[in-house]
Amino acid sequence: MKRKKGKAQKRRKYFTLMLIPHNSGRVKTLKTTHPVLKLFLLATFFVSVIMALIYQLMLIKEENLRLRKEYSALNLFLTEQQKLAIQNLSVISEIEKLEKISQDKIEEFHYQIQNLVKNYIDKETKTLAINRSAIASNPAISFAGKISELKALLKFLEDADKEEDKLFSELAEKKFELENYLNSLPTIWPTEGFIESGFGNRLHPIYKKYHSHTGVDIAGEIGNPIYAAASGTVIAVGKNGGYGYMVDIDHGNGLVTRYAHCSKILVKKWQKVKAGEKIAEVGDTGVTTGPHLHFEILLNGEPIDPVIFIGTEQN
Repeated sequence: MKRKKGKAQKRRKYFTLMLIPHNSGRVKTLKTTHPVLKLFLLATFFVSVIMALIYQLMLIKEENLRLRKEYSALNLFLTEQQKLAIQNLSVISEIEKLEKISQDKIEEFHYQIQNLVKNYIDKETKTLAINRSAIASNPAISFAGKISELKALLKFLEDADKEEDKLFSELAEKKFELENYLNSLPTIWPTEGFIESGFGNRLHPIYKKYHSHTGVDIAGEIGNPIYAAASGTVIAVGKNGGYGYMVDIDHGNGLVTRYAHCSKILVKKWQKVKAGEKIAEVGDTGVTTGPHLHFEILLNGEPIDPVIFIGTEQN
């Protein structure tokens, strides 16, 4: 019985792991059997799979959190835009009413002027024919009367002109409000090119790790012009870590646009800029793999997909 057991032990395979230090320390050995090694490798495999699944779940959780924030920000923005749209419809309706009133006033004004001038001329012609002798005998009284009538006519014309100016001023003011609102929405492509990297989670081209890409990368060459996507006020300029040289513009209504990796900045902080105005030039400053524009849109401080505003193709 003992001989059989000894033979079984001889047939059993062993593996020895030797740890040899670089200095003069002792060599350590770890002896294990084939089944134990298989069990260890299998356990290591399962632990690796579990860790990979946990990592993927963390990425999914992070992406869901980002999407919820973006959805919340967009929902708030759309609610605000809906309110603004209702207000704008009211403004448009008011403008249409004012235009109709203005047109009616102009027509009435022209009609009154024509009648007034015609009646005045007819009256003066008849008076001149009937009272020629009376005028000749007392020209001072006649002249004073005519001056008084002419002054009254002039005052009427001035009052009518003021009323017309007021209506046109109101129309111009409403038109100006609408133009300002439209110009404050970042809908202009900030540079010539195409989107080479979109918004959302991606593998970082340099660090080779998954991360949230908070904007879009538009391919370009160094020196290509960068334009303001909407009218607004420059609130930040200069170098900012991985962004390199960058510009931030506040457009009101919680909207801010960011232009990063610039080679040259052409605006200053607190400067007012118009939609389509050149503000910088494309570069490769900061953490980049080559020249391009990193373009962001932030809504109440949260990054949202710029494609929502500028689309996927250059306009």
